[in-house]
Amino acid sequence: MIFLRRGTLSKISLIGAVIILACSPLWAAEDFAYKAKGYVMGRAYQDVKDDTPFEKQHDLEGRARLENELTLKDWDALAFVAVEARGEAFFNDKTAKDADFLLREAYVEVRKPHFSCTIGRQVLTWGKLDDIVILDRLNPQDYRRFIMYNKQERKEPVFMFRHSYFGKGFEIESVFIPEFRASNLQYFGTDWSAYDHLIQGVEEGEYSEGTKGIIRKIRTEEKESLTDRSLKNAQGGMRLRTRIGEVDWGFYYMNLLQSLSTLREKSDKGLFLKRLLNFPTADNLAALIANNPADFDLALEEEHPRMHVAGFDWEAVAGEWGVRGEAAFLSGHPYCAADMSYAERNTLMAGIGADHTTANNLSLNVQFIETYILNYKPLFPDEEFSHQVTATLSKDFLRGDLTCTLKHTFNISYKDWMLNPKVSYKFKNGLQATLGSFLFEGGPTTVFGRYSNQDVIYLEAKIHF
Repeated sequence: MIFLRRGTLSKISLIGAVIILACSPLWAAEDFAYKAKGYVMGRAYQDVKDDTPFEKQHDLEGRARLENELTLKDWDALAFVAVEARGEAFFNDKTAKDADFLLREAYVEVRKPHFSCTIGRQVLTWGKLDDIVILDRLNPQDYRRFIMYNKQERKEPVFMFRHSYFGKGFEIESVFIPEFRASNLQYFGTDWSAYDHLIQGVEEGEYSEGTKGIIRKIRTEEKESLTDRSLKNAQGGMRLRTRIGEVDWGFYYMNLLQSLSTLREKSDKGLFLKRLLNFPTADNLAALIANNPADFDLALEEEHPRMHVAGFDWEAVAGEWGVRGEAAFLSGHPYCAADMSYAERNTLMAGIGADHTTANNLSLNVQFIETYILNYKPLFPDEEFSHQVTATLSKDFLRGDLTCTLKHTFNISYKDWMLNPKVSYKFKNGLQATLGSFLFEGGPTTVFGRYSNQDVIYLEAKIHF
C-alpha cells in the first residue's frame, strides 16, 4: 500500500486504473462481466494499562476498500482495481489525525489455456504457512501497527510482471519486480515503533540540554542506493508447482532485497547508540554522551541486503488432518552481532503445520517453525537454533453467526508470546462485530516483549458489500 503520488510505476498503474474504470461502460454487456465488492471497517482500541506518560490510551481508525473486477471475455483478460481510504485519530492531550487515500491494487491479466500474464500493482502469496514469513517474501509489509492485522492485510502491493506457464501436470510461475519497496517499520515516536518513545522520554526528562541535544539528533536514514529507480534494485523469483503421488509440491528460487530493514552503524560510536536503543539504561546513555558523538555518528542506516532464497513447500491430507510445510535457505540474512555491529549470516528456516475441523465446527490449526543460523557467531538477540509455535483454536456457534477464536504465538527459545482472543458476531444485514484483545509478554529485547506495555482491547465493526 502506498500513497497515490509515489513512484513512476505507481502513476502508470493509477492511469491504467482510471482508463479501465472510465472505458468500462463502452463495452457491450455480452463482452464483459463486471463485479464489485468491498467493505467499511472501524476499530476502537483501548490500552489495558497506563504504563508510560507517552503512550496513547485511546485509538480509533477506519478503513474502506472498494475492489473492481472487469472480465473481458473476448480477450480472455481481466482488469482489477482496488482503492482504499484510511483514517485514524488518537485521543489524548496531543490529538493527531491522519487520512490516506490509496491505490491498493491495479493490474491487467491475460489468461490463455497454456499461460497467463499479469502486469500492475499486485499482492502475491507464496508458501503454505499462515502469518509466518519463510517463502512469502515478494511483498513488503506494513508494521505501523505491529501485528494488529494478519499477514495478508499487512502486505503492501508492488508493481510486478508475472507470467505462468501451464504444462501437463506442472506450472512454472515467474515474477519480475522492477523497483524496491521496503516494509513500513517505524523506529521512533509511536506506541508501535521499534524503540517506542525513547527520544521523547529524554526530551521531557530531567537531563541536561547537552544530553537532550545529542539524543534529539538520533535518526535512521534510508540507504541512498535503494532510492535509485534504475533496474539495479530489481528483484525476481520463480516457482515450479507439481503433484507427486498424493502430495502437492512447490519449488522456489528468489533474488530479493530484504524488505524489513536492519540498522547498520556508520561508525564505532554508532555501536554505543545501538546499545542504548536496545538497552535504554542510564549507564548506556552516559556511555553514549561520554563518547561525544558527532551528527554523523547518530544516524543509523536502514540496511536491505540482497539475498538468494531457495526452498520448497508441500501440502497433503493425512486422514482427517490437512498437513503442509515449507523450508528455505536464505543467503546473507541480516542480523545484529553481540557487540551491536551489523552482521549477515546464511540461514535455514523450516515450518510444518496441521489443521483439523471436527463435526461440531471446532477448528484447530497448529504450526511449528525452526530457524538455524549457519556459521554462527554470537548475535543479539538471536540464538543459533530457535523454535516457535503458533496455534489457532476456533469454534462456531449459532449456525456460524457467532465465532470464538483464540490465537497464540510462543517463541520457545526466547520465552516471549502473543495472545489474541476474540469473539465475532454476524448480523443479518452483513455487519460483523468483533470484540478482541492483543496481549504481549516477554523480555525487553524479544519480538513480543518490546510491546509488553501495549496490551490493548479493541472493538471492530465491519460491513461487506
